[in-house]
Amino acid sequence: MFLNVAKNISLTKIISRTFSITTTRHKIIKIQDQDDFNTQVLKSKEPVVIDFFATWCGPCKMLLPRIEKIIEEHNGTIHLAKVDIDDNAEIAMEYGVSVVPELVLMKDGKVQGKMIGLQDEDKLKHFVSKLTEPSIEKK
Repeated sequence: MFLNVAKNISLTKIISRTFSITTTRHKIIKIQDQDDFNTQVLKSKEPVVIDFFATWCGPCKMLLPRIEKIIEEHNGTIHLAKVDIDDNAEIAMEYGVSVVPELVLMKDGKVQGKMIGLQDEDKLKHFVSKLTEPSIEKK
């Protein structure tokens, strides 16, 4: 009986895996309702890129990793808010969203720019960089 157990142990493979954990320094917010939008976007101390999307939208799914990568490059100085137009139609209408994907830049509760459709990474970087430019106050 002891030999039988020893055979089973010697045939068992030992598998080891190494896991690495990376921390992301950007904040992605899934907007739930108007109150959530007001708190997380309009009252945000950090600039926000609003991603108006739909779960059925193919280009929206392709845009997400591109915009997440660009937001991540800003090391937490810009946040990403995702607004599903089917769940939050009122917010989408308020910002004139008629097609998806549409990105809206928000800083200090004010719209700084809009971009419609799937874009390449260079155009997205240039677009998002507008949020890091100093604001020029009109007197």
